[in-house]
Amino acid sequence: MNTFDPFEAETRQLHHRRVAIMLLVSMGVMLLFTLLDYLVVPEYFSQFFRYRLFAFGCAGLLLVANYCDQEQRRAWMIGFAGYLCIGIVVLLITQQLDPVSSPYYVGLIVIIIMYTALIPLTGGQALFSGLTLVSLYLFVVIFTEPLNQYQLINLFSNLFFMICFVWIAAIQSWADTTARKHECLLRNKEQAAASALARQAEHLENEVKRRAEAQKVSENKYRLLYEAIVDDVVLVTRKGDILQANASYWLHFHDTHFPPRDASLFDAVRPEDREQVQAALLDVLARGNTVSAWQWTLISAAGTPLEVEISGSLVTRAGKAPVLQLVLRDISIRRQLENTLITSLQRCRTMENAAILALAKLSEYRDVTPGHHLERIREYCRIVAVELAQHDSFRTLISPEFLQNLYQGSILHDIGKVGVTDAILDKTGPLTVQEKERLRQHTRIGGDMIKAMEQEAKGSSFLSVAKNIAYFHHERWDGNGYPHGLRGEEIPLEARIMALADSYEEYTAALDPARILSHQQAVERIEACAGRHFDPAVVTAFVRRQMDFDWIRGNLSERCTQSPSDDMRCES
Repeated sequence: MNTFDPFEAETRQLHHRRVAIMLLVSMGVMLLFTLLDYLVVPEYFSQFFRYRLFAFGCAGLLLVANYCDQEQRRAWMIGFAGYLCIGIVVLLITQQLDPVSSPYYVGLIVIIIMYTALIPLTGGQALFSGLTLVSLYLFVVIFTEPLNQYQLINLFSNLFFMICFVWIAAIQSWADTTARKHECLLRNKEQAAASALARQAEHLENEVKRRAEAQKVSENKYRLLYEAIVDDVVLVTRKGDILQANASYWLHFHDTHFPPRDASLFDAVRPEDREQVQAALLDVLARGNTVSAWQWTLISAAGTPLEVEISGSLVTRAGKAPVLQLVLRDISIRRQLENTLITSLQRCRTMENAAILALAKLSEYRDVTPGHHLERIREYCRIVAVELAQHDSFRTLISPEFLQNLYQGSILHDIGKVGVTDAILDKTGPLTVQEKERLRQHTRIGGDMIKAMEQEAKGSSFLSVAKNIAYFHHERWDGNGYPHGLRGEEIPLEARIMALADSYEEYTAALDPARILSHQQAVERIEACAGRHFDPAVVTAFVRRQMDFDWIRGNLSERCTQSPSDDMRCES
């Protein structure tokens, strides 16, 4: 249906009612015109009376037809027929008199105004109806008798006024129709809005009922959950007075299923801790802050200490003072498990460190090194890495995990020497070119050994650091090292640190007393090799912490008389 279907139905209903009114009014006008005939043209009274009776009868028949039109589909036809019938009667009367000069032509104007004023016509319908009657009048005048000049002027005057009335009636009908359309549209919108509002109100009412029922169900579930929850839940005031608590809380701290009178949270707090609980917990919550995983020791109903984890928040209530909701979780068993786990982890870490150190010392059985060599090496590496971590360029690289991996991985730097023959390791004289090349293979052997372990461990960061140290700790900053001739930052940071620590160890703890350098001599030689053998940044960190190196060298020293196995001196 289009937008104006309701308007069309309303117009048909209005047309149906107005046609009945128009016909009744027409019948009354016919009777009044009879009185006019008697006074103005008594000689035509009988003849005109018959015309008017005819019009009266036609109007009566049309009135019956309109009454029988219950579906209101023929109202316009019935009304237009009545309009034409009365108009024709007036034209017949006018034709009997002088149709131009007779004042009876005014009856046509009355009929046009009556029809267009009473019947809800559109502008086009009103214009058509009026012009139809004007055309009939013109037809009657033209075919009645020839007109002289005076009559033509009167005819023109009559037509002018009749057409003006028709035009005014058409404009009025158009304005009325437009206004009724607009009014109908607004009324329909208002009704639609009222219907939508009614539906929304009904929906809202149903939704309120549904939510009220759901709220009741939820409250019942919450009450059951509140009572059955394993943790202790308690609502307290800012002063610590208990307003509500679940059964678990009463059992833990009051040994009863029923809440005692005037119970307070401070009943479970040690006297010496009450001020701290008030300041650190209740006052914080009262300011609207949230407390999460706050651990404390309370006293149970049996008088024994109970480790709990407290979480809480401020709860506002409509029309009531805010309260503090606390959830207390017994963490005694968790604390025991945590302590057991920490002890086990520490034991495992100790065993792991011992295993790594024992594995590293395998190389010492093949290649005799100064006493506490590995212990000093890892301390040297740790000191340099800690100093480097103070600078922005290294801070993101040197994490606590990196330090731990470097500390443990550094002692595996020469693990590859287990694959070098005793003839080369025990030789006291100069090594041949082939022997030197074979000795240098210990970096590949050690790196490959740790790489195989890394593949088994699948992503161990410790083994990755240890592998890099074993492979590359003999690489040089200027690219003249081995086994790959890496240059600058191509060498992993851990290997660069190891290269300096191993060189310092070689200079200050050589097995041949004749080759041992003092601490200051070692520092000067390492500084001289900055940018060639060593990373300049690593050398700078070493110089800043050289006193720590000297202290470690002195406190972890042990003299032996064996010859060195690998020359670590910086060559120009």
